[in-house]
Amino acid sequence: NISFTISPAYTVTIPGTVELEAVNTDGAITYEKDMTITASPGVRLKEGQYIQVTMAGDFTMETGDTTAAYTLPYTVTVGQNQIGDGGVVATFTSSTAQQASTLHFAAGNPAYAGDYTDRVTFNLSIVSE
Repeated sequence: NISFTISPAYTVTIPGTVELEAVNTDGAITYEKDMTITASPGVRLKEGQYIQVTMAGDFTMETGDTTAAYTLPYTVTVGQNQIGDGGVVATFTSSTAQQASTLHFAAGNPAYAGDYTDRVTFNLSIVSE
């Protein structure tokens, strides 16, 4: 008898912070930034499986100021698709090449100064077709 076992293996990298930057388009100011989620070369899964990354959040930044808290909604898109709470932001399959998914974060120009922040949660799961 000859046998061996190959366990699933993968490394998915999700940046911990996205710092939006001012963008001036013909005098209209928005705050935007791209973020890339990557799967390192060498993703190995069982046949018929893939990695799915979802994002959960309320898509509203807040200043957290104790005297006056201001909010600012923002959007996240992947390609042409706007992501909602629990939406899929990346899928990765078995591959010897690096794989990536780019998320675009965008917010309008707020009326008030402040440090606007929000926290989102990324969930990674192995899905069978």
